[in-house]
Order: sequence, then C-alpha cells, then structure tokens
Amino acid sequence: MARKDTSTLYHEALASGRALALYRLPGTRSVHYITGGVVRKLKNGQEAFAFAPFDPGIKPYYIVAGSAKTIQPLPVVKQKAATKASFIRLVKNITIDIRSGAYGKIVAARALLVAKASGFEAPAFFDKLCSAYPAAFVSLTMIPGVGMWIGASPEILAAQKGDQLTTYSLAGTKAVSDASPWGDKEKEEQAIVTDFIRRKLDAISDKAIKVRGPVTSEAGSLKHLLTTFTAKSMQADVWQQVVKTLHPTPAVSGIPQAKSVKYIQQKEGFDRRFYAGYLGPVNRNGRTDLFVNLRCMEVTPKQLIFYAGCGITGDSDPQQEWLESERKIAVLKGLL
Repeated sequence: MARKDTSTLYHEALASGRALALYRLPGTRSVHYITGGVVRKLKNGQEAFAFAPFDPGIKPYYIVAGSAKTIQPLPVVKQKAATKASFIRLVKNITIDIRSGAYGKIVAARALLVAKASGFEAPAFFDKLCSAYPAAFVSLTMIPGVGMWIGASPEILAAQKGDQLTTYSLAGTKAVSDASPWGDKEKEEQAIVTDFIRRKLDAISDKAIKVRGPVTSEAGSLKHLLTTFTAKSMQADVWQQVVKTLHPTPAVSGIPQAKSVKYIQQKEGFDRRFYAGYLGPVNRNGRTDLFVNLRCMEVTPKQLIFYAGCGITGDSDPQQEWLESERKIAVLKGLL
C-alpha cells in the first residue's frame, strides 16, 4: 500500500465520518482502498466500491471518492445466534420441504455472536486475513450508519475486464484434510448451482460460454467444488446485468431462486443483512471484480458477529451441516 497503511486510513475515515473500503484481490499483494461518500446509483463508468445486501430487493451501497448525499441509516438489528439444536431443527425441516418436491435446494445460515475484545483492531485483523488467505478476496467495508464488515471470500459473483466476463459456481464443502471422494450430496449441490448459472448466462450472452470444471478448489482449511464460466461481451457494463440476474445464486439461496429467498427470510430466524450479498470494486482501471460476501463477520461496538451457511438437499445430514458451519466460521474466528 502506497503512503498510508491500513490503520492510518481506517482511523482517518473513522474520525471524519467517511465511508471506507480496504481490499486485496485474490493472488495479489497490493491493498487498495477507496474512501469518501456513498451513493445508491452509479453514473456510467463511475469508479466505486459496491456493497450489496443479501436481499435482492434492496439497492446496493456504492462508496465513491469525494462527498455524496447523506444516506438513511439502517435500523439497528439485534441478531439472534442459533443454537446447535435450533440449527439442526432448521436443517431437518428444510430436508422435509425439499423431499416434498417444493424446492431443489435451500441454503441454511446461522450467526454466532462473540464479545469483542477491548484490544480488537479492525485494520490489524484485515492485515492478518491478507496474510492467512492469499487466494481469497479480503475486504474491510465501513459505511457510517450502515455497518462494518470484514471478510475473506473465495467466490466470484461477476468479474469483467474489457470484453471478458467471469463467474463461478462454487458449492459443496469439505475440510482440506478430508481425502475421501466427493459424495453424491456435494455433487448434486454443485450441479444445481452450475445448471442455474449456465441457463442464466445463456439467456444474457449471444456469445459462446466456456465452462471449466468442476474441479476441487481449496480455500484456507476448506475445499469446494468449482466450475468457472467465461464469456465475451462488447457491453462495458454487462456485469450489472449478470449481477441482477444471478444474485443471490443458489449457492447462497436455493432453487427456485425467488421462492428460496422468501423461505430463508421467513424461517432462518435472523436477518442476513450483508451476509451472502456481494461486494467489490467496480470500474477500476477498466475492470470490475465482485465477490459473494462469504467467510465474513460484522463488527459492532460490542460484538463480532460471524456468519456461515450450508447448502441443504434432500440427502443432507443435519449433524454434518452443523459441523460444516462450524468449519466455515472458524476461517475467521480462528484468527482472533
């Protein structure tokens, strides 16, 4: 990072009441930042950092350099942590609804609330994530009146550089130490997401779409099944159409998409807010890189709130899904 370190940038933004995004792209060493105001709609080609909630009906927030209009603060939400028993019960109920034929897949998520230590420093934790997870998109997003989130996401939602567009189908999870073959449940979960993305991209693009995978992709202590899609487009902002069509993908919501989002909002028992939303730089040096907000935590004045979700199919084992959510939460929590 040139001139100012992450701590200086963070404390300057905090003192001045400006929004700030610190981020490090996968496979790179340079930390980038943007600080300033917030808008809810971008001008053509405007550089910004996007921060969108899980709910596709709510407009994204865009951090832009300089001043911007005052935004309406979000109401304070008192999150509810899931107990092991309540999460297992949720997963059991989901498997019943899937077996009835009403759904193909639903993602069950939970929150874990931890008291924030007096010595916790958000920029120092961001730096630690950059060192621990070089292949992830590491970010710290702070918007006054909206919140602060830190994460290390393994999943691209939409990336565009010039005329090339890339997106991921990432589903199915195991510990890196698990050498057993991928099971039918993980393969089915991945296939559901892949088929959904393929259909959506076919409807958007008039060019051939290249598909690679599924392959095993490691992300810290976890590994996933990954299929990569690439396509050509002459539209400079085709990423916006792709995001509008895909978000939230079945990797974080379910099938059918809209019906699963409603199910999640009614049954999960907490507000996902920006968990499983998307974030990243747009229109920076001719490219846009948006990632799903996974392996993340919300930083509040008194608590750190960790979020994790598991793709549920009719063959899911509730006990194993609980263990998977524990492993996902440990990606960040283990570095405290």
